[in-house]
This record gives sequence, C-alpha cells and structure tokens, in this order.
Amino acid sequence: MSSRLLSFVPCSLQVPRLLPSPDQVIIEVRPRPTTAQCPTCGMASRKVHSVYRRVLADLPRQGRPVSIRVAARRFRCPNRICSRQTFAERLSGVMELSSRRTGRLSDLQRHLVLALGGEAGSRLARRLAMPTSPDTLLRLALTRSRRPDSSPPMPRSSGWMIGHGDEDAITADRKRKR
Repeated sequence: MSSRLLSFVPCSLQVPRLLPSPDQVIIEVRPRPTTAQCPTCGMASRKVHSVYRRVLADLPRQGRPVSIRVAARRFRCPNRICSRQTFAERLSGVMELSSRRTGRLSDLQRHLVLALGGEAGSRLARRLAMPTSPDTLLRLALTRSRRPDSSPPMPRSSGWMIGHGDEDAITADRKRKR
C-alpha cells in the first residue's frame, strides 16, 4: 500500500485493506491495541465480546471522498462488581463518540461554514469532495466550536451566523427552501 496515502491514518489504527475506486477511496482499519479500559471502573480487558462496523467520512484524497471503515470492538468488563458488563472501545484521537466524520474533516467543514455560511459552504464542500448539507454545517459551527471553557456560551440559535440575531431571516430562508 502507498505509504503516502496511509501516512495520514492515525498510528493507533492498522490498515488491513485499501479499496480505491474511481468514485471514492475506502480504507478498512482496525485498532492496534489488544486491550481496552472500561470507562466505568478503569480495568483493562482483553475479552472481546463482539465486533461491529463504523463508517467515518474523512478528508478527500485526490478529489475523491474517503471513507474509513472501522472494525470497532466491544469488550467484556473483567470486574464483576462493575455496573457495565460490556463496553465499546474508545478510539480517541480518531473520532469522537458517536461521530460520523473524523475530527479533521469536522474542523475543515466548520471553517468553511464560519467563512462562507451554510449554503455557500455546502456548495464549496461538495466541489471539494466533502459533501454535506447546509444545516449540518451550521450545526457543526454551533456545537463543535473550539472555545475556551471560560468564554460565554455560544448562542442556541443560528441567527448569529447571518448577522445580528435576525431570526426572521433564517425562518424565511428555510420556508423558501421547502
């Protein structure tokens, strides 16, 4: 496999297969560590309960979308008094809990929406082989903003993206789309 292509795959993941096609690139990965820690009690476990697939969108490669198929594992907690019997391994540094895209793709899409807004950001993202909806981009800007804990909370409405909290403009824009 091309070391240049795989150089951006985090070192905590092993790449057994690479499936390039004219439309997209699929990278199948599995975690390298053989153990995982229970998030409740902290005990390490080697007992694999099951394996399940997760699919993550990643940054495009040579104008083609990249999907990462992760063979994530569920482990049995060895601590008999722990409230969790099984737990899913955490793939920190690769993805956040229940995310469908890598952190680096989220960051890039968030920068697009902050620079261009929802509609224009979505059009540019599609041209850059990172397709997403305008609403998803706005949600990324609102919920995944990297801000210090001491700063005031982000507004709950997306009106701040347009201007001075003009909620009527957002509502009118959504009605036009329907």
